[in-house]
Amino acid sequence: MGTTTHFDPDFLTILLQDHIGGLHVLSHNHWVDVPPVPGPLVVYIGDLLQVKFILFFFSFCYLVNENTIGVVQGLPHSNERFKSVVYHVLSNRKGPRVPVACFFTLHLYPTRMYGSIKELLSEDNPPYTTMALVTSVGTSTNSERLRQLKAFDESKAGVKGLVDSGITHVPPIFLRPPEDLAADSPVSGEPHFAIPVVDLAEERAGVVAGVRRAAKMVGLFQVVNHGISAKVVEEMAAAAREFHEMAQEVKGEYYTREKEKRVKYGSNFDLYRSKYANWRDTLFCAMAPQPFHPQQLPLLCRDITMEYSRQVQVLGGLLFALLSEALGLNSDHLESMDCAKGHSILMHYYPACPEPHLTLGTNRHSDPGFLTVLLQDHIGGLQVLYQNEWIDVPPIPGALVVNIGDMLQLISNDQFKSVEHRVVASHKGPRVSVACFFTLDNYPSARMYGPIKELLSEDNPPVYRETSLQDFNHTTTMDVAGAGKSFAGRSPNYDRLQELKAFDESKAGVKGLVDAGITKVPQIFLRPPEDIAADELISGERTPTQFRIPVIDLKDVAGHRSGKVAEVRRAAETVGFFQVVNHGVPVKVLEDMVAVAREFHELALELKVEYYSRDMSEKKVKYRSNFDLYQSKYVNWRDTLKCVMAPEPLDPQELPPVCRDVMLEFSKHVEILGSLLFELLSEALGLKPCHLKDMDCTKGHLLLCHYYPKCPEPELTLGTSKHSDPDFLTILLQDHIGGLQVLYQNQWVDVPPIPGALVVNIGDVLQLISNDKFKSVEHRVLANQRGPRVSVACFFTLDHCPSTRIYGPIKELLSEDKPPLYREILLQDFNAYYNNKGLDGNSALAHFKLFR
Repeated sequence: MGTTTHFDPDFLTILLQDHIGGLHVLSHNHWVDVPPVPGPLVVYIGDLLQVKFILFFFSFCYLVNENTIGVVQGLPHSNERFKSVVYHVLSNRKGPRVPVACFFTLHLYPTRMYGSIKELLSEDNPPYTTMALVTSVGTSTNSERLRQLKAFDESKAGVKGLVDSGITHVPPIFLRPPEDLAADSPVSGEPHFAIPVVDLAEERAGVVAGVRRAAKMVGLFQVVNHGISAKVVEEMAAAAREFHEMAQEVKGEYYTREKEKRVKYGSNFDLYRSKYANWRDTLFCAMAPQPFHPQQLPLLCRDITMEYSRQVQVLGGLLFALLSEALGLNSDHLESMDCAKGHSILMHYYPACPEPHLTLGTNRHSDPGFLTVLLQDHIGGLQVLYQNEWIDVPPIPGALVVNIGDMLQLISNDQFKSVEHRVVASHKGPRVSVACFFTLDNYPSARMYGPIKELLSEDNPPVYRETSLQDFNHTTTMDVAGAGKSFAGRSPNYDRLQELKAFDESKAGVKGLVDAGITKVPQIFLRPPEDIAADELISGERTPTQFRIPVIDLKDVAGHRSGKVAEVRRAAETVGFFQVVNHGVPVKVLEDMVAVAREFHELALELKVEYYSRDMSEKKVKYRSNFDLYQSKYVNWRDTLKCVMAPEPLDPQELPPVCRDVMLEFSKHVEILGSLLFELLSEALGLKPCHLKDMDCTKGHLLLCHYYPKCPEPELTLGTSKHSDPDFLTILLQDHIGGLQVLYQNQWVDVPPIPGALVVNIGDVLQLISNDKFKSVEHRVLANQRGPRVSVACFFTLDHCPSTRIYGPIKELLSEDKPPLYREILLQDFNAYYNNKGLDGNSALAHFKLFR
């Protein structure tokens, strides 16, 4: 492409083009050539003028009205009576092509505000846009779009809220970009292909053959006589509609973007990553495999959702048996691979749309799970892409739609097809559908999936590499911005799993990359767009905070006990973070500890490699980079030496010689400090000083010596991603470099290094047993160009000490007005869940709440 598809952010453009040609304008979703004519100049309308589009040459002219050329872009000044043209320029082999464009604009001198001309406005023709500076028109920044997205998100009213407010135009965040409209495949008016319908009541061999044909050819079919009663199907669709049409204040309590929530209502799970928002709201319910408490479901749809879930799971078992036989396998093969083990139910609501041609209900995509079973109402709108044409999937009373997911295409080695599909927006609405995804997306698993070995041969080698579901789902989620690309169609140039393995097997860590002289951050370390977008929202919406992390002087605690307890209480209840000075750990010990931690990481690789391990339980001393390397969304710019110091005696010989003596001395001092802090925290809860110690909170601890090398592109990654700690309490020693930040009132607040001070933060388990009186705050570490940064964290935890002790909210803190917020747990279960999910930016605590 010589110039990509765009429109001009000016009042008017005058173009001189030579004889080569290549200029195309978009008309009715078709590209129209603008041929060079000797002598004339091409004139076209810019966004700021957006008038009835006039294309003319000075020796002669065309007048083409708005129904022929141009697209509606909702930009100011003429109030859309004129149209700004969308165009591009093709590259060519004849060239060079030499055009000269004159832009009439004040872009570099924004001295006044522009909006729709008042003389053009009336009650029947209200303004379509707000006032704007020239610099903000046509060059809408990410931050402006993010503000619009956040305003929509924070309303918690979804698309239905927009429609209820009486809008007559589709808001900009929902508009399909011109290139999508231009590239749209045609919709077949007289389709030569009809979606297969399989009658499950027919004889088995015929049903298997029908399923095989549909799964191999198009990847989507409808089933009748499927065993789910018509009454259940009708009531499920009705309950889904009733939920979405509830009063906002009732359904708003379910609105969230927290990944861990089992039941959540929202609009567009990929809101901050997609090219444009879809005209759709959704109630999401993760039904299996983990036990599901019906009380978590909205009362309005509780009973019918549980019943529909039970019946659709039975149907799923039958479908996987048929699909197994269709592959020539035993009927239980796919079920034995856990394909039917988990499922989620998504209740979609597509409100009537005032301009359905400008957006989509659901944009082009394929499903990332094993299989989808869809209940759709009578409205229609679902389309599949078959042989480059969009084919309608007509609603059939009582039928259910079944489509193959990406994972089933992968394990079938492309025998089955995961079809791309979409839902068009409609004037008719609301449209309601209920999709059941057979997936283990919400269930951490170490199981690897690849092409089924029984399907492979010398003539039919594997088409895909093996993958974990976490890695697959992360990759799928990250591809949202390129909607329409299924897993099968992704570029093979970036093999994430292979790069992770290569990094891991080098055993050199991040420091090894820096020592090798890299000047770019490798792809496995790159933060995903939604993380960066979230940061832009925080920095763009807020003024710099005046909040400072509390500093508590522990000198003469005995003489000022009540005052120190009050300070600890305030810090633990508000931010969950504070620094302590005069804490009893000698300055020399602190300095020596930082020095030896750095020395270890800067040893020659052959000296430290003997400690490199990913063993999650056995080794008490191990060096590695990123404990969650294979689960995380992206790798952190950090290496770590982990040493489990207590409760089981540690043989000093297990510690590296370079840091052995200092580490034992630091461990002894920090354990004493930990005992004092747990006493103060007990009293801050109104308990006896020994209460938390009696609960074994001080019994075990481990040391993590972190090393953050300097980073060539620190804005693209993080030293440690957003997380909270899975322990009772953390005491952190940090050097002078800085970079630690805590998330307080939706702002990232620096935790500045103070010479001689130690940082203390509440852990997840202490928040749990305090029943949310104390806060386990989310925090992170920035990458930096100054490095290396060194820190030593002491985690008070029993992670490595098998225990049958049950932990739950402390009974003395509970009452009728303060019921328990969390279920009782084994620490092993908590830590296993935390380690399986990795540092994914979501708190593990949500998983253990009684009602989520």
